[in-house]
Amino acid sequence: MVVSAYRREAAAEEWLLLFFLFSVAGWVWEVGLTACTWGQWVNRGLLRGPWLPVYGVGGVVLTAVLEKIRPRWAAPLAGAVLGGMIEYGTALALEWRFRQRWWDYSGLPGSLQGRVCLMSVAGFALAGWGLVWAAPVLRGWFSRMRPDFRTALCRGIGLLYALDWALALVIPNAGTGISCPL
Repeated sequence: MVVSAYRREAAAEEWLLLFFLFSVAGWVWEVGLTACTWGQWVNRGLLRGPWLPVYGVGGVVLTAVLEKIRPRWAAPLAGAVLGGMIEYGTALALEWRFRQRWWDYSGLPGSLQGRVCLMSVAGFALAGWGLVWAAPVLRGWFSRMRPDFRTALCRGIGLLYALDWALALVIPNAGTGISCPL
C-alpha cells in the first residue's frame, strides 16, 4: 500500500514538472517569436516569470489524452482540436477576468473572434505529433530523478509560480506589446 501511495505522489510530481517544462517552453517560443517578428524582447503573458500557463495546461492535457490515442497518426488531429479549445477557452477566461487580451489573431486566416486561428491550430497539431514521442521520454527522465530532489524541485518552482500568480491577480503583466484593453 505504501508503494502505490509513493508511486501516485511521484507520478503527480512528474506531471507537475511536465506542466512547468511546457509552460517555460511556451514562454521561450513566444518571446523568441516576438523578438523575430517585432525585433524586440517582450515578456509575453499574464505572469512575470518565464512561463506561460496556457502552454503548460495544453501540454499536460495533450499528453494525457495522447497516451490513450491509437493509432498514433491521430495525434495531430487531437492536438489541433484540444489545443484550439484550450486556447479559445483561455482567451475567454482572461478577457472576462482582466478585461484585456493577451493575443489577437483577428485578420489571420481562419480566425475565430481573434482567439484562435488556423496557424495556431496547426501549431497545436505539430505539438500533438511531437508530444507522442517526447512526453514518454520526459516522464521517464523525471521518474528517474532522486525522489527528494524531484520533490524539492516541485516545491521550489511551485512556490515561485504561486507568488507570480498572486502578483498577477493584483497587477497582471500587461501593456504595449503584451496586452490590449477590450
